[in-house]
Amino acid sequence: MDIVKQINQHTNRLIDGLLSSSVEQRKSLTIAILGFYFQLGNFENIVYQYIQMRIKKKQLITDIKNGNVKNYQEAIEKSNALVDIYADNYEEPEPIALFILDAFAGATSDMKFSTNLVNLFVGIIDTLDYYENFSDRPTYWNNLLEEELEFQNEILRQLTRGSSFTILIYQNRYAGVTFEQL
Repeated sequence: MDIVKQINQHTNRLIDGLLSSSVEQRKSLTIAILGFYFQLGNFENIVYQYIQMRIKKKQLITDIKNGNVKNYQEAIEKSNALVDIYADNYEEPEPIALFILDAFAGATSDMKFSTNLVNLFVGIIDTLDYYENFSDRPTYWNNLLEEELEFQNEILRQLTRGSSFTILIYQNRYAGVTFEQL
């Protein structure tokens, strides 16, 4: 299977499928997807380490639901302004930390447009692909990756039908998966 071609096609399906979603649907999906990223471990610690902001999962979810994300956006902007990638002491974050930071930025962005939601979905794919490439169980992670593509397609079908879904779908889906340190 040509995974790059398949992921590009999938990304285009996500873009098309999420265009007509409402702001409320985007918020619900964002909160649901965060269930995946919180299972990567150390979500709060990584956000604090790189953005210097203490967060709590429940408060973050409440703020996303209510659209109160300005303080998160400001903290991200401030943190980004302080980073000097050309400094001698600069250390690029590990890939899992980058996935978490990207997810945090996407989840706390304006839900008026679906672009950030597409990136959150693609970030899950990138994370599973990373585990496939660098773990000692590539077949296991490849199977999860293939199942994830179909799962995301099912979410798109549900959105098209106007069906509702629980915000725990990703938390429940990955409850038995251990994202070990690579």
